[in-house]
Amino acid sequence: MIEELEKVKDSILIKGIKTQELSSMLGCLRCVIKKYDKGETVISEGDKINKFGLLIEGKLQVVQYDYLGNKSVVSVIEPKQIFGEAFAYVDKISSLDVEAIEKSKVLFLDSDKLSTPCENCCTFHKQLVKNLLYTISNKNVNLTQKIECMSQRTTKEKLLTFLSLESIKNNSKEFTISLDRQALADYLGVERSAMSAELSKLRNDGIIECEKNWFKLL
Repeated sequence: MIEELEKVKDSILIKGIKTQELSSMLGCLRCVIKKYDKGETVISEGDKINKFGLLIEGKLQVVQYDYLGNKSVVSVIEPKQIFGEAFAYVDKISSLDVEAIEKSKVLFLDSDKLSTPCENCCTFHKQLVKNLLYTISNKNVNLTQKIECMSQRTTKEKLLTFLSLESIKNNSKEFTISLDRQALADYLGVERSAMSAELSKLRNDGIIECEKNWFKLL
């Protein structure tokens, strides 16, 4: 398990934790590693969550289904990012699904063990809690950005708002997003065909250049 954790030792969650402390951390926090195939569900709506995950390999997406089964992508989880921490710490069942977009590997950490310092007074506890708070705050910023996109009235306005925020995030007018076209449509809450039509118009009007998930604002 140590070898797996080495792959994400520069993640925000375990930043500042010494290599020699990793083994103790794994035991103290009752860490387990689970593997998932593409399309497999990691967390289902209605699950009771007492652990949160750190993605080691692969890619996941957090999705929500409405009454009619329509899917909305809440976020995409890349390696070194965490998920499930919000429900793990409020003692509520999950209202979302987490699905594997690719073959994935996840490290799960016990939320109660992390929030309660153990009798051994492990030095990494304080750093982990600090890192977790930073990560949660950063997620709140990303959620605010999504709300900004979703609050726009038209598909065109949603697209331009999203692309503008991605440009700022990447500090460049040229960038690659982690979402494919269907996932982007789900994220923005629009029909894929309507979104594709708007992208074509924006490209023809000389506002953007795009190729699959690569974009350039002109």
